[in-house]
Amino acid sequence: MTTVETATYGVTLYDGEDANGLANIVGMLLEQNFESFPSRIKFARKIARPISVFGTDTDNACTIVFGTDEAVVYNDVVGRPSVTVIATADQILDVSQLQMKAGGLLPVGFFTKRGLAVLGAILTRKLVVKGLLTHPVSSLRTIALVSVVES
Repeated sequence: MTTVETATYGVTLYDGEDANGLANIVGMLLEQNFESFPSRIKFARKIARPISVFGTDTDNACTIVFGTDEAVVYNDVVGRPSVTVIATADQILDVSQLQMKAGGLLPVGFFTKRGLAVLGAILTRKLVVKGLLTHPVSSLRTIALVSVVES
């Protein structure tokens, strides 16, 4: 296992050196965000169930499990995720550029050109967010946690 420590919240790639590309990207986004925006740690701890991400262009998947002291990123789907994002790497990077306020509960980034493109991809099912309607708070917080934009 490879562990990257931040000030108060670690990000661990469970599969270490064998982590797939998607797990590495997600782990890197989380690590950078917890270092740059320590306030996001508080709402990361509130996500009780795993979140999974599937890359349609790479055929890789990863699962994020948020704990009280760290987030662990696994290869593949682990457990029973409340939210599953199915997208290309470019779509994931577009989502990471959306601004979210109020701990992810105010998705102001969706009202930009990039945000409208993401919403269009969701509506046309080119980007799928399973759990968006049944777990909207977890879905929005996940977007906020991978967003590199200051909230």
